[in-house]
Amino acid sequence: MSVTARLRFLRVSPFKVRKYAQLFKGKGIEEARAILSYHPSPTCYDLLRLLNSAVANAENNHELDPELMEVKNVLVDGGMTHKRWRPRARGRVNRIRKRTSHVLIEIDLKDEFKAKPAEDAEEPVEEKRPRRRAVKKVPKKAGKKPEAVAAETGVAGKAGTEKSAEAAGRPAEAEPGERVVAEETGEETEE
Repeated sequence: MSVTARLRFLRVSPFKVRKYAQLFKGKGIEEARAILSYHPSPTCYDLLRLLNSAVANAENNHELDPELMEVKNVLVDGGMTHKRWRPRARGRVNRIRKRTSHVLIEIDLKDEFKAKPAEDAEEPVEEKRPRRRAVKKVPKKAGKKPEAVAAETGVAGKAGTEKSAEAAGRPAEAEPGERVVAEETGEETEE
């Protein structure tokens, strides 16, 4: 269970706050407090106050021990920008942007102290086989079987194909559209 604390409208730019936020992300609570308390930046003082607030939330609201916790995440987002003006030469002005930040600290129990699910009730995992599609059965046409036709004509293979090729005057292995020379007459035909 994670516990959060939020600081809004911190009067420091998000770029500067992120530089200090990454120093203690993923550290234990005591180590994070040590890093922030010995750093000379005033931004670290604000982050330390926010960290102490998150730890107080965990102790009072969720009854968690700070020694068992660590900083899981620190989010720094930009807040609103105050726009100010500075007079310049020849009646001109320059815009001054005073940026603000929103900071969120999330703390949680360390991984070794989290409750693990019971592994005793493991069920065997069945392997999923690919589903087979249903095959449609096509009714057979009434008529003679290819073997019966081959026996009658005396031609092996598919019934009727070689017979029709011989009747057309081309060898059985010729493809349609090829030039075939008949052996008996010597004539050239295009199929």
